[in-house]
Amino acid sequence: MTGTAPTKCDCHVHTLFSPDGHQSMQDACQRAAALGLDAVCFTEHLDFGPGEQEYYNPEAYFAELERMRERYAEQMQILAGLEISEPHRHLHELEEAQKRPYDFILGSVHAWIGDLFASEIARLDMPAEQIYDAYWAEVLQMVQCGGFDAVAHLDFPKRYMKDVSLFEPARLSAIFAEMHKRGLLLEINTSSLRKGCLETMPGAALLRQYKAAGGAYVTLGSDAHRTQDLYAALPETKRKAEALGLRPVYFVQRKMRLA
Repeated sequence: MTGTAPTKCDCHVHTLFSPDGHQSMQDACQRAAALGLDAVCFTEHLDFGPGEQEYYNPEAYFAELERMRERYAEQMQILAGLEISEPHRHLHELEEAQKRPYDFILGSVHAWIGDLFASEIARLDMPAEQIYDAYWAEVLQMVQCGGFDAVAHLDFPKRYMKDVSLFEPARLSAIFAEMHKRGLLLEINTSSLRKGCLETMPGAALLRQYKAAGGAYVTLGSDAHRTQDLYAALPETKRKAEALGLRPVYFVQRKMRLA
């Protein structure tokens, strides 16, 4: 790992290259420069719902990324990222992504019961315990697969179930043990704070369990899809992570650097 000076970095940002993005890469870079960020990572979605995989256009993405790197070379580091949904179910696409020059790859579980997205699952007539049980099982399968750098928004269902967080210590212990074995890090994602939740994904209790299981490093991401959300709540989130004994990092060429 390299890097010693503190770095202001947002490791999870989406633009119009994601199907649900509402900002151009240019606008995001302009905002990042105004905020004085040292680095920003554009982690565009590779999702597999109807029409979503077809939206993914790595050639156009990398062309625009290089244009932004040239334009902002003196101001910040612009990093290439990808957020791939359910990578354990899409091994060919994961392998193809690994061949591209991404700096950072996030693994996410966005859909699980019946391949429904989390917001649709939250509307099912189903006990929260059952929803979470199926979710944790899916996350465990994902980390057993590996092939990415960090697990995004680990307790993702609570963003749609509004602070309903059902932790199963044995299940989480298995997830964290597998992450530690495979060198996978945990992301702290602040988007839940903008969605009516009272804490980040994950919050302090789960982060303490991650630390107790041997986790030492985290990445920090706003999950911004709009310009005004870039870097949202990350300074205070970084302080809270450090207070728990966790070291924020970012990735360059798939290698950690201290943030």
